[in-house]
This record gives sequence, C-alpha cells and structure tokens, in this order.
Amino acid sequence: MTTVRTAQTPSAVGETPRPSILIVDDRWQNLLATEALLKPLGADIVTAESGEAALSLVLERHFAIVLLDVQMPGMDGFETARLMKTRPSMLGVPIIFVTALSKEDHYATEAAAIGAVDYIFKPINPDILKSKVQVYLDLYTQRQQILQLNATLRQSNEELERFAYVCSHDMKEPVRMMNIYAGFLAEDSAEKLDEDGRRYVQYIRDNATRLNRMIGDILNFSRVGREAIEVEAVDTRRVFDEVCAGLAGVIEAQRARVTCGALPEMHTSPTLMRVLLQNLIGNALKFQDGRRIPEIHVSARREGKAYRFDVSDNGIGIDPAYADRIFTIFQRLHSEDEFPGTGIGLSTCRKFVRLYGGEISFISTPGEGTTFTFTLPQPARL
Repeated sequence: MTTVRTAQTPSAVGETPRPSILIVDDRWQNLLATEALLKPLGADIVTAESGEAALSLVLERHFAIVLLDVQMPGMDGFETARLMKTRPSMLGVPIIFVTALSKEDHYATEAAAIGAVDYIFKPINPDILKSKVQVYLDLYTQRQQILQLNATLRQSNEELERFAYVCSHDMKEPVRMMNIYAGFLAEDSAEKLDEDGRRYVQYIRDNATRLNRMIGDILNFSRVGREAIEVEAVDTRRVFDEVCAGLAGVIEAQRARVTCGALPEMHTSPTLMRVLLQNLIGNALKFQDGRRIPEIHVSARREGKAYRFDVSDNGIGIDPAYADRIFTIFQRLHSEDEFPGTGIGLSTCRKFVRLYGGEISFISTPGEGTTFTFTLPQPARL
C-alpha cells in the first residue's frame, strides 16, 4: 500500500519559506525513525512509501533535499531518482541514497551518475546523517535568501527607473514653457528691464536650459534596460564620423584634433556605439584646461570574443581617488561653473555596456590625460 504523509509548518509572511525534506522508504518503521531523527533540524518533513508516491509529490511541491531508499518493491530508488531528475524543478535538488544493498563501488558509481550527492549505508549513523542533511538545508536556505534578495532588488530598480522616467517625462513640458516665456520676456520687455532684471531673466533661461538637458539625460538613462537592445551590423567608423560631425562646432572652436585608427564593422547596437563615442569624445573635449590643443584618439582591436575600444585624450585627467565615483549617476567631480554637465553621461555608458555584457574602465594621469576603455562581446562570426 502506498501512503504519503506530511508534517508541514507554515512560514511567517516575508520570511524565507521553510525547506522541505522528502524521505522515501518502503518500510514505515524506517520512515518514522528517519523523520524523528531529522525533525530537530526545523524543516518540513514529507514521507512516501514508494517511488511512485515520491514522483507524485515532486510534481506538487519543491524540496530542499531527498533521502531515497534504493531497495523498494516496484520502482527502485535508482529509477525513481532518474525520473525525478527529468523534472526541471528537481535538477538542482540534492539526493542522498540510503541503502543496505551492498558496499560495492559500482552501486555508488551508478548513484553518482544519476546525480546523487551522497550514498549512505544502513545502519545509519544518526550524527553523520544529521550533519550532512543540515549542510544541504543551509545551502538551500542561503540560495533562497539570495534569490529573494535579487527579486527585491530587481523590483526596486524597475520601480525607480519607472519613477525617473515618469517624473522626467512630466517635467519636460513645464520646463519648455518656462524657457519660452523667459525668452519672450527677454525680447519683448528688454527696454523695460533694468540690468538686474535682464540678469534675472538670463538666470531663468540658463537654468531652464540646464534642467531641460538634465531631464533629457535622465530619460535616456531610464530607457537603458527598459527597451530591448537592437543588434545589427554596424560600421563603427561611420558612427565615429557622425559623432564628430555633431561635435563639429566644439571641435572647431577648440581647434581640437580628433582622430581614429582602423575601426571595425561589428555586430552591435548603433545606439549603444553612438552613446559611448558621443559621451567619451564629448567629455574629452570638455575636460581641457585650455593650455594645449585637445588631442583625442579612438582605436579598436579584437581581443578574444570581444572588441576593445580606447578613447584617449590629453585633458586634465582624473584623480585616482575619484575612481569609484566617476561612473556613479549624479556624481560630479567639478562644479557647474568649471565644467557644465549633468553627471549622467558616464553612468549611462556603464549601464549600457554592462547590459550588453561588456565592461568600461579608465586609466588616467592628472594633468596629462585619460584613456577610457570599453569592451563589447562579439559572436564568432558576423
């Protein structure tokens, strides 16, 4: 006769669910003895008197560990374990065989081939069995806590990104109107305003422009990860030329030399490549002290399964003490008066690159220049 018996205690709301142990043995005396032995470990204990009953249980619930008798009438322990392992939910569940069958090596080898983590012979040493089960229960609990924490973090990140997107989107229109009407005031009432009045209006327009730029950057940052990254064949030299054309005014004003080596055609996101080159070249042009002509060079080379890009400049450099802050959103190393910006560009680059599976870093010598390096994984063939 096949029976299934459970002894389950509900976990408190918000706590990691109590782990469950499945004990399978055709002799009820063994089930009672093993259950009594493992009960002090604090897990829910479920028992079954046949392989068929055990298979029904793994269809219904998740177990932290299975103790499986080898010798059973009908379906034996080995066959039961093989069928259990066909269930995706059971692939990572440790199985300990408990047997009086034989101490011949080929039985233990067969058990290991099925995926068993241990093979214990009867009569059982209670202390050894409790210690082994406790180890697997601890591992299960730790894994569940990590999964729970990851799920919480993922939800928090999604809520924050959604909040940033909604706030930024809703702020765009008021800021645009503020800038427009400040412009009307400056043009239509210029003769009525004294010097202080004109200066105040200009403050409004400058701050509206800055706020509009920040909103745009926040929107771009929040979009990264919310939308799928479209990948296609991209001529990165062409993207470089387009970015330089967009920065032509700054390049000409600074008489900067922006050059590149051989840049590849690769499988990537054109948006990602444009964001990276625009931010890194734009920063290289911005962070100059004016004592020399800016020189910026972009190069690329294949490294294993990825392309590595270097963007080098002869700018003011970055103090190594700020290495941890440089890619953090809203972290600025200089005041708005020294170098205008929102402090979002590099964090957007890092977020984008990591989503794509690459990395971004930099080396720098203060007063001499900086080289930013990013990698983009590539398939074996385009």
